[in-house]
Amino acid sequence: MITKILRKLRKITVRLWEIPQILWLNILIRRARKTKRPVILMELTTSHDIFCIYGVLQSLYKMNALVIYSGKDNARRIADEQIPKEFHPGEYYWINVVWTNWLAQIDFYLNTILSYDINVPETARYKINFPHTITSKTKYDVFSPAIEKISDTVITGPAYERDFLTYCQDHNIKKLPTFHRLGGPKSDNLFTRKINKKEFLRKIGLNPEIPTVFYGPTYNQDASIFTWLEDIMKIPQKNNVNLIIKVHPGAYLDPTNKKSSGGIDWEKFFSAENLRKNHIYNVIDQDSAEYVMASDITITDISTIWIESYFLRKKMIFLDIPAFFKTHQMNSLGDFREKYGYLVKDVTELHKTIAGMISETIPRKEKYDIDDLLLYNKGHATEATVNKIKELYEKR
Repeated sequence: MITKILRKLRKITVRLWEIPQILWLNILIRRARKTKRPVILMELTTSHDIFCIYGVLQSLYKMNALVIYSGKDNARRIADEQIPKEFHPGEYYWINVVWTNWLAQIDFYLNTILSYDINVPETARYKINFPHTITSKTKYDVFSPAIEKISDTVITGPAYERDFLTYCQDHNIKKLPTFHRLGGPKSDNLFTRKINKKEFLRKIGLNPEIPTVFYGPTYNQDASIFTWLEDIMKIPQKNNVNLIIKVHPGAYLDPTNKKSSGGIDWEKFFSAENLRKNHIYNVIDQDSAEYVMASDITITDISTIWIESYFLRKKMIFLDIPAFFKTHQMNSLGDFREKYGYLVKDVTELHKTIAGMISETIPRKEKYDIDDLLLYNKGHATEATVNKIKELYEKR
């Protein structure tokens, strides 16, 4: 009981220390508006949010926008590490979300999630949601009643729009945001970036002379990482391949929270020195695109990393997670797993499929028929989005 009281008192003290910063930010906001600098507030939850609109943020900095980031305390470390490193801004500002509505009027509030607990400023001229994925991985996965807090949303493609409208209809959402059919800025790298595969693998300490497998599980208590991980870690030894692992960044936020991390400190788990010796590399706080490009085979359960692999025309294996589908329905694409990859139900089948893919005795699934259903403006979504932001800003 005493510990809880002390913890609350500490939080109150921290918030009090932040008051001068909030006053100063309000002065900066008023100055920016007088000099016609766009004022941006972006809410962060994980490093993934940054990469979802990385190119857009770069363009905003080039427009001399005043960019302020907000989030809960557990997201502060990510912002402090990533923002200066990725953007080298002359000015970097962070506020806790409790201060969201203490700011003077801003031009754009941006986020990349539609969870229940987003903190949308009442004074923002535009409240814009960018999907953090190309489609919802299940019927309702990325949506919530928070839709009604948003004034505008970016639509990645027809499939996403269909699932968005289905959610609104099924949950009696009446207040819909303005749709901007612009595509997914994060996906531009899939079409515009090129890598030298051998140099890339050598750079991250993997063997460029052997095949590479990429494993990306979804973010859920019933995800494959909790039931398949022991077998996944044995893939390099059993198949003579490299293994790149990318756990959802949300799993790193709080190792004590069983709902988000399973109660496991994943950063510590994957930092063991012997991983690199076993041809295993863990991706943390980085975009996935280049790592998928450097891979030959993608393994996932139902993570939308499969869509990146689809566009890059990679061989795919889906791990069966029956417990997940007891409580989740498929999205409007239906059960696509056997259509675009191979669904495996046990470890024997997994290793057999990997071996068959490497030896090419198992045929590649080459049905690529949903490109236009998934994305508008392939390779040009960032440009389209920045132009839309400029257009909205000029509407006074």
